[in-house]
Amino acid sequence: MEVTIYIDVLWLRTFFVELNVCIFVNLWMRQTRPVVRILWMCALSAGLEVLLFVIAGYGALFAAGSLALRIMLLKVLFRPKSRGIFLRLFLWSLAATIAAGGIIGACREHLPERYWFAAGSMLCALGVLVSLLLEERRMQHDANLYQIKLRHHGNTVEVTGLHDTGNRLSDPYVHAPVHILAHSEAQRLMLDPASGRLIPFSAVGVPDGLMEVWTIDLMEWEDTRLEHAVIGVAEDTLFEGKDYRLILAAGWRG
Repeated sequence: MEVTIYIDVLWLRTFFVELNVCIFVNLWMRQTRPVVRILWMCALSAGLEVLLFVIAGYGALFAAGSLALRIMLLKVLFRPKSRGIFLRLFLWSLAATIAAGGIIGACREHLPERYWFAAGSMLCALGVLVSLLLEERRMQHDANLYQIKLRHHGNTVEVTGLHDTGNRLSDPYVHAPVHILAHSEAQRLMLDPASGRLIPFSAVGVPDGLMEVWTIDLMEWEDTRLEHAVIGVAEDTLFEGKDYRLILAAGWRG
């Protein structure tokens, strides 16, 4: 069976797949490379790969050359600072390439000839769009994370705190917002059980609960100091799978 391959269509397909892969890797590896740079590098890589195809056709030489081009693209575009970072870039790139190729291949097999490429391209672009939305959500989450130093009676513990606008717990005795700390971190701070007190609180599944709180000497973040901060202690299960160990109160920065 005779098959006609159009060079411009092959370049466009290769460029589109490379672009999707590079944007995906750029997002999930947090490399923050400019889009214009990604476009230029993908265009160059696609051009070289099409040239390689014209010279060698499909086969072992083409596969080896494509692998070398992928390594070159990752090296030049992302400039990894270590072998470990490059390996992760390569694995992410390989996984994304397989996924994009599988999507386009499935569309080619199951859809009419005039629609398969457009449908596959749209599905790949949808994957990148979902990645963009997830990255935006992740960036918003990270913007609410702070490195906090807790100091009490000569002990210092540094934790990551999440500013949670839903945490409106307040100490009714000293009229101060309550920041909720993981139990294991409280142990490191060596809070004296005798100096703690109980305050009422309510949460999902605990309509009438009591939480043990302490007033610590100092809470620091960035260039700000808050004396006599009120810290409540919660079980570590509340923080399982989270990248923070302290839940900051709403309006905690005043």
